[in-house]
Amino acid sequence: MSTPFKAQTIVVVGGGMIGLSVALGLRLQGHRVYLIERSGRPEYTESPELRVSALAHHSRALLRELGVWQRLPQQRLGPYTGMQVWDHDSFGHIEFSAAEAGADDLGAIVENKVLEQTLWDVATEQGVQIIADDEVVEHTTNALQVTVKLRSNQQLQADYLIAADGNRSPTRERAKLPLSFWDYEQTGIVAVIKTEKPHDGIARQVFLPTGPIAWLPLNDTHLVSLVWSADEDKAQHLQALDDQTFINQLQAASDQCLGKLELASARAGFPLRMQYAQRWLDDRLILIGDAAHSIHPLAGQGANLGFGDVVDLLPVFASNANHRELRAWERKRKAAAVTMISAMEAFKRGFGTANPLAKLVRGIGFKAANSIQPLKRQLIKAALGE
Repeated sequence: MSTPFKAQTIVVVGGGMIGLSVALGLRLQGHRVYLIERSGRPEYTESPELRVSALAHHSRALLRELGVWQRLPQQRLGPYTGMQVWDHDSFGHIEFSAAEAGADDLGAIVENKVLEQTLWDVATEQGVQIIADDEVVEHTTNALQVTVKLRSNQQLQADYLIAADGNRSPTRERAKLPLSFWDYEQTGIVAVIKTEKPHDGIARQVFLPTGPIAWLPLNDTHLVSLVWSADEDKAQHLQALDDQTFINQLQAASDQCLGKLELASARAGFPLRMQYAQRWLDDRLILIGDAAHSIHPLAGQGANLGFGDVVDLLPVFASNANHRELRAWERKRKAAAVTMISAMEAFKRGFGTANPLAKLVRGIGFKAANSIQPLKRQLIKAALGE
């Protein structure tokens, strides 16, 4: 006999994509949910935002169930139907399409702020109690409850506290949860690029010895979101360049795949590092998203890993969360994170050299993956987030 559903009080810290999604999902289940965000409501402009995410099918399915995907402005979504990946100055390349997987697309590029604003609005409409422009300064947890104190001196008592407050999570640091990490010693440079040739809904990525460059298709067929991950010395050099010289270097690295390129926005950079919390569950504190794990952006899977946390956590709270079920959730999500972290590190190490023998081996590997159908199908499944 199943246990009757019991509504609980849950405090979520962090109003990014992952925090808003879990707060909204829990609220739709009937729980009383508070969301604490140190900033205000996300606001986007008419210009494309610099930070984007490549959302896999399972992430979009979650957002659809939450009633959010349907509300996103279609003109700000960039579904991509194919991928092209190649090794610079080498014969190694692979390409695949959604049609090979029997799908309409492989994923969709979404501007982070566009998604966050829509999530915020839907969460508000559904009764999530958002406390904006405030932050948690103290929390205590035990086996029975959580007490949270805010900078505004407001105090909340809850059944659970969920930390979704980013890779430098203050909540995780206050709880003194141990962290494994290593610095990739790279910077991610982002910008919006105007292309001479239409991108045709193809996500493109080239591997250089100093780091990968990704061109992610936006809704406008001549606009792509650039993510150039570069070793620190190279990144400092690139950031110091004037706009035209920067574009010239990007042009040289692009193998002319999109014709002449132009800068259509300002440039920004952010440091890249891997980190992994050794414990995601501490009494009634739960870590999700970047607070629990962050990975290299080269495959665009960071957001999908976080949404996966939410997808697996919501059923636990739908059936009255208990410690045993939460431990099972933690084990499952840790395994998914470790698998992804290992894959990203293998990619980075495997492509981070200009050694001629290594380039030959990579070329042979690409050629094999492009021609051996079972292997190619596995890569397509990975691209779909399956």
